[in-house]
Amino acid sequence: MTGTEFLVILAWVLIPPMTLAIAVLVALHRRNAGRAVSRTFGAALILSALAFCISLGWVVSAPPGLGSYIGIRDTPVVWAPFSFIAVALALPVAIWWAARGARP
Repeated sequence: MTGTEFLVILAWVLIPPMTLAIAVLVALHRRNAGRAVSRTFGAALILSALAFCISLGWVVSAPPGLGSYIGIRDTPVVWAPFSFIAVALALPVAIWWAARGARP
């Protein structure tokens, strides 16, 4: 697998949990109408970058024995448990960033 193929597959397995997390950010934005759209967009960028870095670090530096627990599964579609965990770890930071500019 080349580096480009690896990055494409990593981005592909991050799409489903990232979509759910961005939907959470949009729902929080709608609930707190005083926030700027740019704050929510920035939170989505922070979420994406942080989740990508966490998942990349996890895949590159994980011990070999952990592979069967966080590895990529391909039935019926390609998905990976580590991508959901990476997004779950990055979501509180993104929510904090989005709420930081909220008006009381």
